[in-house]
Amino acid sequence: MVTSRDKTTTNDLPTDVAEAEERPPEIDATDFRIISLLRKDGLMSSRDLATTLGHTEGTIRARLQRLEASNTMRVVAMTDFRAAGFNLMASIGVQVKGRPATDVAMDIAKLEPVFNVQIVIGTTDIEISVGAGDGEELAQLMSTLGEVPGVHRLIPGMALEVIKFQWGWVPFL
Repeated sequence: MVTSRDKTTTNDLPTDVAEAEERPPEIDATDFRIISLLRKDGLMSSRDLATTLGHTEGTIRARLQRLEASNTMRVVAMTDFRAAGFNLMASIGVQVKGRPATDVAMDIAKLEPVFNVQIVIGTTDIEISVGAGDGEELAQLMSTLGEVPGVHRLIPGMALEVIKFQWGWVPFL
């Protein structure tokens, strides 16, 4: 650790910079408006964002870079669930025995048809969401899940109708 007159540094980074890297950036009203507009049109240019929001293009570009660099926001292409060949969606509760739930969850997360994996409290230890093309594919996936070391019991729930599916989208509060 090196001490200078103004700031104490660790690994050649000022303390306030090192701490800032650990905290997510604060998002103000303009950031929320940028994200909101990009949710509606992910291809909207910096120039169009600037015009719509009444800021300079440079300001918008700087804000976009900050939001992306901090992993607060990503502009990505999203494939429709059914267009990707997933006609069935299921939520599966996983009870774990003889192995840490986190280790089991990490193994399950490696399986391609698994969209998300959460460690939970309640009657199950892990909750996952999966997609399958048909019942046979889902049955095969259930069999594969049952072979993961530490999986004690699977409790599936089939989606009869998907009302809302917004993977990767965090709602504004």
